Amino acid sequence: MLNIKKISTLALLISAAVATVACNEKAQADTSKTTQTQAAQATTGDVKDSSYAVGVLFGTDLKGVIDAQKDLITYDQAKLLAGLNDALNGKIDLNNPELGNTLKSLDETLKNASQKKAAEQAQKAQQEGEKFVAEFKQKDGVKTTESGLVYRIEKAGEGVAIKPEDTIKVHYTGKLPNGTVFDSSVERGEPVEFVLNQLIPGWIEGLQLIKKGGKIELVVPPALGYGDQDMGQIPANSTLHFELEVLDVTPAKAAK
Repeated sequence: MLNIKKISTLALLISAAVATVACNEKAQADTSKTTQTQAAQATTGDVKDSSYAVGVLFGTDLKGVIDAQKDLITYDQAKLLAGLNDALNGKIDLNNPELGNTLKSLDETLKNASQKKAAEQAQKAQQEGEKFVAEFKQKDGVKTTESGLVYRIEKAGEGVAIKPEDTIKVHYTGKLPNGTVFDSSVERGEPVEFVLNQLIPGWIEGLQLIKKGGKIELVVPPALGYGDQDMGQIPANSTLHFELEVLDVTPAKAAK
């Protein structure tokens, strides 16, 4: 699937590579005593190994961008290598109108494709979320608040009620409606601490429904989550499914 985060970065990557070449040429022209001493200390093997490693690094990054765009553009590898070689050898004229127009056209194409893909993903996420909510509501013990938050309490917990200003320690797993896990303190083996009122609205409302030691499932609609924001693994308009356990609660006054 197309990576929205990478789709419009190729022109920037090329520009950065060219800028790096210019910096390298300037650095090579520096004949200071310090530079000469450092160069003399390097062995031939070290230089070859480092050069290859840097080539692998740049090549891997470039391949990642190209792979992300493979559904849109098929690049000519021979010409890609020729362009890189010319840049490395200082043969590139950045004021060349043809080069500038080509990159501008490419960037515009990728931006338009990115926007179209994002819109498609957002629509799909909304549809999947609506279907998931309808199915989740068929489970025993599921309730819905006035805000649209859907929840099922597995264990109520004990002690005083949690307040928005309290610091909570929780274990959680967050999933998309298709079952994809986008974050999990359980998988990391490290619970996390938050001040409750600094979290998404769905958590603020939902975690006040249980107490210390409690467990709850929350199905958070987009309006109570990240809305129309694209959060990387979380597409815009996503409904979020959380499984949470409150391990500890520190009242706001005691936390000061």
